[in-house]
Amino acid sequence: MCADGQRSGRDRQVGGHALLGDAVIDHRPEPRHAPRGPGSMVVSGGSYRTRPPARYELCPGRKYARMVRNPSLPQSPSPARSGQALPGTWTRADSLRALMEARLFDMVVIGGGVIGAAVARDAASRGLSVALVEKDDFAGATSSRSTKLLHGGIRYLPHMRLGLIRQGLREQDVWRRTADFLYSDLDFVIPLFSGRRVLDLPRWLTAGPLASLSLRAGLSLYDRLGGRRGPDRHRRLRKADLERSFPKLRSESLMEGFSYRDALTDDSRLTVAFLKTAVALHGAVAISRMAARSIDLAGDELRVGLADNGPDGDGRPVLIRARTVISATWAFDPPPLDGRSPDVSRRLSKGVHLVYRAGDLGVEKKALVLPETDDGRLLFVVPWRGLALLGTTDTPYEADPDRVRPDEDDIEYLERHLVRYLDHSASPLAAFAGLRTLAGDRGHVSAASREHRIVERAPGVFAVVGGKLSSARVIGAEAVDRACARLRIDQRSRTAGELLVGAGVDAGLRERLRTGLARIQVPEDYADDLIGRYGTEAGAVLRILEQRPAWRSLMTPARVSLAEVAYTALHESAASIGDFALRRTRLAWGSPDHGRSHAERMASTLSSVLDWPSHRATDEMAGYADELSALGL
Repeated sequence: MCADGQRSGRDRQVGGHALLGDAVIDHRPEPRHAPRGPGSMVVSGGSYRTRPPARYELCPGRKYARMVRNPSLPQSPSPARSGQALPGTWTRADSLRALMEARLFDMVVIGGGVIGAAVARDAASRGLSVALVEKDDFAGATSSRSTKLLHGGIRYLPHMRLGLIRQGLREQDVWRRTADFLYSDLDFVIPLFSGRRVLDLPRWLTAGPLASLSLRAGLSLYDRLGGRRGPDRHRRLRKADLERSFPKLRSESLMEGFSYRDALTDDSRLTVAFLKTAVALHGAVAISRMAARSIDLAGDELRVGLADNGPDGDGRPVLIRARTVISATWAFDPPPLDGRSPDVSRRLSKGVHLVYRAGDLGVEKKALVLPETDDGRLLFVVPWRGLALLGTTDTPYEADPDRVRPDEDDIEYLERHLVRYLDHSASPLAAFAGLRTLAGDRGHVSAASREHRIVERAPGVFAVVGGKLSSARVIGAEAVDRACARLRIDQRSRTAGELLVGAGVDAGLRERLRTGLARIQVPEDYADDLIGRYGTEAGAVLRILEQRPAWRSLMTPARVSLAEVAYTALHESAASIGDFALRRTRLAWGSPDHGRSHAERMASTLSSVLDWPSHRATDEMAGYADELSALGL
């Protein structure tokens, strides 16, 4: 049997950077035993334990290394059994301390969107020591600005991208098992109108009696690719059925329709759940506002240059060491490699959505597919937690990814097509824009494949290009497979069966929450909101509500409480008002003033929990106003 090896190292300075050695340090800050100021909370348990780097050895006669576990280390419960976080906190300060420990990481992941989060979670669950760095907030760009769908994509049927469709549909079974609180089956309804096209099919296929036949054939194929059976298969709907489901649907030339099943999620919450699982259950480090500036080859290791953009960082340089690096920067270029400009080609497409109150459009229980647009696309009206999302556009984008915004043409395009199908007079609450990254370089962006590719820029340095939300877990597993092959580590992905932190919701949890909320005179149905955001972790929010009566009032109409501000600051690394209102919850998107009237209370709560200096709350309120203005809100 092979002997168990031990890493060693030391800290030193190189070129003015703090170069981290590879000594193993068990990071567990002292618990806060008492409040540190007026109104601050007692938090027990310290931060989530950061495990020492996983150790691997290459045994004679073996092609790959095997992981050697240290039996003296406490092992975290398997997420497949628990689905819950360990006691402790995950704040930016915790992550910064853990990042600055002296170590050689098995993997550094660059980018904190859903793909990067999936990579980090997969790698950490295999026992690799992982650090993820994100230049802004987690899910700060496209991963909080999608249509919120976990789907195969019926719009890909005319292009015969059957593999991509099958993958997205089969992944729904994984999401349903491992992320139940963030997964909802949703019926989509396609109305058929006389004289209008459907999907991106030739007009002769969607005219007259062929329209129903063509759509039925396409949806039958969609069902087959997804393994749909029984009530999950598509259904034909009469005109009267459509009018009952969508009271504002225009009935002129309406003939019939079809419904099929896909699924809905919360993209930013899913991203955070990936990261919470990586951090709390597997000892990963995940830090926001830490920008990757460079990757340099240094013998058999890699050095990643970072800039600390946190409130007290002032862009100070930090250097960390890794055995592999995976860039999942989506619309942004990966860092230069050995001083060379990024060499990863991709195209960008802008997608814009409008946000309405669901009741204003009469779209509350089922999604409506607008079957024809002037440019031959589909549009969706998707009910999402009391809101309705209309989208999306699909136009080439070549400007700065940091400055992507909805413009007047985007908004006019969406409103014009919506009123073509729905008889309404509502104004949107908000508009948001995200970017798709397309790995292909041919054809119009609306017809380009959403398939991904993984590029090895240098030995051990990878970049993920393209992909879609529905395939995030699969992409993460594939990227880590590539890195493990380079490291000669034989560990397979476990993520198809592991529960994310918060998964495993049962009826008993809902009843306990409702009882607890009633006891403290908070509306009982707030339990549904909490479970929809935090799953089994909703009980932790209830405990904060019980401790702090001043945090019990709900900020309407989004139905969030200041207790959630405290929870996300302590356990989800929320470090600003925008982190909470724009990404951890939908407060900014569902409120007429986008949360401005609640900004002072949110800042005060964050200050109390995170022990901000006296001026920080005022600065954060101004920063939130600037962030909303930059988003056009």
